[in-house]
Amino acid sequence: MGSRILVVGAGAVGGYFGARLASAGHDVTFLVRERRLQQLRTEGLCLISSVGNVTIAPRMVMAGGIEGPYDIILLSVKAYSLTGAMNDFAPAVGPQTWIVPLLNGMQHLDSLADRFGPAAVMGGTCFIVSKLDAQGRIVQAGSLPRLSVGERDGRETPATCSIAETLSGPGFETVCSTHILQDMWDKWVLLAALGSICCLMRGTVGDVASQPAGQDFAQAVIHECASTAAAAGYPLRDATLKSTVSLLTKTDSTLTSSMFRDLLQGAPVEAQQIIGDLVRRARVHQIPTPLLDLTDLNLRVYEQQRHA
Repeated sequence: MGSRILVVGAGAVGGYFGARLASAGHDVTFLVRERRLQQLRTEGLCLISSVGNVTIAPRMVMAGGIEGPYDIILLSVKAYSLTGAMNDFAPAVGPQTWIVPLLNGMQHLDSLADRFGPAAVMGGTCFIVSKLDAQGRIVQAGSLPRLSVGERDGRETPATCSIAETLSGPGFETVCSTHILQDMWDKWVLLAALGSICCLMRGTVGDVASQPAGQDFAQAVIHECASTAAAAGYPLRDATLKSTVSLLTKTDSTLTSSMFRDLLQGAPVEAQQIIGDLVRRARVHQIPTPLLDLTDLNLRVYEQQRHA
């Protein structure tokens, strides 16, 4: 009998990986809210993808409707929704349940471990360019998406290999990582730098990089993020740092951050999880971060205005 997988969230990330797993024959259930449930019942869960389109009729459950534990919980929600999500999926967590979070930043690991015990919480991250369109379809572009999972202490255990094998299917690459925390920090540096560049300057990577001081600004932001990671014990490899600088200084790039896109729509942003927590850790290690501080202030004012 195959592992039972609960995917928490059927948005641009969880919906993509969950749909791929379900279409490959895995036992997948999506934990969704009423509006998304009705939308998916009517339209199906539709992927429009550079690696092949697919539409499924997903198996779904709402909070309060979970009956018994699942083997794997693939957690894909915005970081600011974590507390509510934990309350919703708590009945799905049993003694043998593994939680694989795909949230941004790092502080969610502590929250999950405090609630469900450290042994239940894997490290996890993903790389995917996807969004929901006006019809609720998941539109994925770019290179083959990747999902990485691993023990937080770096061990390669039979359980980790089993989870990685279970969370495998066509349409994405699955990696069983022995350095998952470094993977997560690498992504955090990228997201924090990209978010700061776009949110502070209100433009795409190319909009900023094409200005006279734009590339110097972008490199200064990346330096602050990478210096904080190094001080915390997770220095970026030279190749990773070089590729991050290259990606975020392209003059013709249309790349933007999801945080910036949410900001433009007046929606909540993952400001404290991506920027604020990084600033806090920089302070612990006495790393000066004037540009991250400015981004943090900017987004705190934005959130205050949203709630005014």
